[in-house]
Amino acid sequence: MKSKHYISLLTARAADARAIIMFFAVFHTGLLIVLGFGGSGLEDSGVQLALATVTVLTSLWTVFFLDDCMQDLFACGQDLSDGSEDFKASNIGRRFTAVPVPVFRVVNFVVIALIVVAELLAIY
Repeated sequence: MKSKHYISLLTARAADARAIIMFFAVFHTGLLIVLGFGGSGLEDSGVQLALATVTVLTSLWTVFFLDDCMQDLFACGQDLSDGSEDFKASNIGRRFTAVPVPVFRVVNFVVIALIVVAELLAIY
């Protein structure tokens, strides 16, 4: 595949990652507003269960989607570094080849899990 196709794919997947991060941020900001101003309505167990369910499910969706985006980004970077000596010799090419992908994946999961745990504690 030509370098311009990899770059197009990198651009698209980076946009996907930004979109899911924005969704996560807006959704969880809204949840924090509800928790802060929800009043006595949050004492109902049905409301608590609904908030907890949507929190967990949207967070899982975010983790899986963002993890897929990261894997695609790193795979494209590796493909570019294998096929183009100019890219491999560049600063960004060296960063792509040196990135510990498993660490990024674990940190992504841990951060989102900690946010969810904090929100579930606030809900209950």
